[in-house]
Amino acid sequence: MTSRGPLAQDFTVVFHNTKEDFFIDGCGLVRLRPEEWLAVVPVTPRVSCFDPERLSEERALNSRVHIVRSLDGGSTWDVVASLPYYTATPWVHDGAVYLFANKGGRRYRNDDLLLLRSGDDGASWSDPSTLFRGHYWNCHTSMVQSEGRIYWATDDLSLGENERGPCVIVGDLSIDPMDPAAWRKSNSVPYQGVPDQLINPAFADQPSRYLEPNVLNVAGRLRVVATVKPKRQSTTGLCAVLDVQDDGRDIDLEFTQYHPMPGGQLKFDIVWDEVSRLFWATLNLAADGQDAMGWMGEGGGRFLGGNDRRFLMLYYGIDGLNWFPAGCVARASGLSQSFMYPKHVLDGEDLVVISRTSIEAPNRHDADYATFHRVRNFRDLAIDLHPG
Repeated sequence: MTSRGPLAQDFTVVFHNTKEDFFIDGCGLVRLRPEEWLAVVPVTPRVSCFDPERLSEERALNSRVHIVRSLDGGSTWDVVASLPYYTATPWVHDGAVYLFANKGGRRYRNDDLLLLRSGDDGASWSDPSTLFRGHYWNCHTSMVQSEGRIYWATDDLSLGENERGPCVIVGDLSIDPMDPAAWRKSNSVPYQGVPDQLINPAFADQPSRYLEPNVLNVAGRLRVVATVKPKRQSTTGLCAVLDVQDDGRDIDLEFTQYHPMPGGQLKFDIVWDEVSRLFWATLNLAADGQDAMGWMGEGGGRFLGGNDRRFLMLYYGIDGLNWFPAGCVARASGLSQSFMYPKHVLDGEDLVVISRTSIEAPNRHDADYATFHRVRNFRDLAIDLHPG
């Protein structure tokens, strides 16, 4: 028997952050045309570098989103614009690139949900349109575009640190998306908590929450699948499942259940592929035992089993809930390194991934690189799951 290495260990560098007081957050990626890609790379202040008051100012004043473009299939990348936001998520419609953006906040981490548009592949951007005022955040997770509408989910931070949960926004693409009147928003669903039996009592004081929700269209039914960010050493591999009802006027979001999800304790991304008729997910498996670094490079020797970010994996399945492993996309060497917070996009026979990556960073969370990976002939990795 021969061992097989990762599917896409080799990568190109999309962006390298060299500012010691800042780190790369969750990145976005869209395909413009064959061989042409646009990446969105947020660079935000490191929590451990500033006291709370100064952190708020740094977050509000000095967060940046870098727009990075490749014209050669991802081999080389150039920064074409930088915008004054904490994070941003790109999507494409009718020949233009749109950007959901969040301002860095002082009281909360983020303020307001904005929308920007670019007609020249990201080089210049419109003034922002404020879609919803409040405190929202997400990085690039899956969206659904169907029947002239676009659906995405974002976290409502105003519910509180231990209760914040998702809400769904929907845009009417038959009119100008930059018009706030084109947009509606669901109720926000607070964190339900998990049974005490799934929590190690020694870590019961650590916060848990939902985070980074994905919107899926499962056989015509809209569903939100969100990370369950566990208390340290809680049971890993859980996701929260919420169902969406949209009658064209009101959107209702309701918690349905918890479900096993490989890598459900950390940000994952799910994409539907029409060719294979399968959902494909990129995620991180929790594999470490004793963690010498801790979440922010501290707490030496504590057991933090759900925070391993070394193994970036690829899974597939029919219903967006039950999964088969396709392989390891990339593997980091040490506990302080990571390939994490993936966003993947289909590109013909290949699947490409942008990763928030820690290589020379002080810990696995505060990434110093955005990296681009290509999994070739990815559909060949799946067995036939469809009934004959």
